[in-house]
Amino acid sequence: MATQDMSARLARMGYGRARLMLSLVGLAILAVLVAVLLVRSVDTTEVVATLLFAPIFLLLLWFGLPGGLIGAAAATGVYVVLRADAIDAVGWGEFSALIVTRAIAYFLFGAVGGWASGTLSMSLDKLDLYDQVDDLTGVNNARFLLTDIDLEKARSQRYQTVFSVSFLAIDAEAISALPARKRKALLRQLGAKLDDGIRTMDRVAHGYDGSCHRIATILPETAGEGAQVFQARLEEQIHAFLAEHGAGGATVDGDIVTVPGDDDALERHLAEWKAIDQAEHATPRT
Repeated sequence: MATQDMSARLARMGYGRARLMLSLVGLAILAVLVAVLLVRSVDTTEVVATLLFAPIFLLLLWFGLPGGLIGAAAATGVYVVLRADAIDAVGWGEFSALIVTRAIAYFLFGAVGGWASGTLSMSLDKLDLYDQVDDLTGVNNARFLLTDIDLEKARSQRYQTVFSVSFLAIDAEAISALPARKRKALLRQLGAKLDDGIRTMDRVAHGYDGSCHRIATILPETAGEGAQVFQARLEEQIHAFLAEHGAGGATVDGDIVTVPGDDDALERHLAEWKAIDQAEHATPRT
């Protein structure tokens, strides 16, 4: 579950925000390193040479491997210029090893860092594409629900079977009024309760649209009557659960759709879940 949580957080953060965070952390580390060099009275040219890692770092974060290599080439050129007077005075031979060592360090940093930056970008894209876990409850999210209902509809048409979907909407006002830590714990416990209360073949999802916590449960090979029994029991359990955790004033509205038969009603519900999915994955990647 911890791995899923981290993956979801990274996916929600998006590469733009992750890059900004890495930039701040990296520059802070570099600033500390430069401060140490200054305290130790290291040659000013070498302090500036260390600072040249900063533009390489920023370029590789923004432009990946090409940016890292361009930054390394520019930093090497600047370092040679910084050493130009000394080279003129004592000759190239005295500084060739130092300059080559600096150039290797710059290019290694630019190449490895640029590759890592590109890999991070692609990884976050994949996490965003395949993210199917709800951050708040730990059960399936809106994206999973939409995909899984499409699969269930195809299975129903192919094998001439029936399935139902239980939809519940919990008014968020009473839950949102709780302290943040208590609210987070309540939603996590709600997710665990939902997961424990279904059959192995059933799938449950949670989505939050800002005003309601929506719960949808896919019930394969279950007709309307069986779905009504399931939903009545689930509503009763949720009312009791909310009352037990200080959110007893929340209203719970439910609906059952059975396919085939209630296809139009299903599409109306799915439109709400599509809006949730779009909102959850709306962070722009820059």
